[in-house]
Amino acid sequence: MDDDGITEEELKSCLEHGQLEIKQFVSGEFRSGKRLELKDKTVMVIYTQRKEVTRVITCYIIQRKRWQSR
Repeated sequence: MDDDGITEEELKSCLEHGQLEIKQFVSGEFRSGKRLELKDKTVMVIYTQRKEVTRVITCYIIQRKRWQSR
């Protein structure tokens, strides 16, 4: 998170407002992934949720592809 320059506010915003992209069963638990496009980057957060506790597994920036006209 720190290496990619993702702030705690951006992480929380992604968890609250992000689009659900991934939902899978891994190592005995359900993991979900949400994506949120911000002004200058797209953030992806992978997390689990048990009862009312959310545990972030990882979060990273998705590189946006730049389309070039030929």
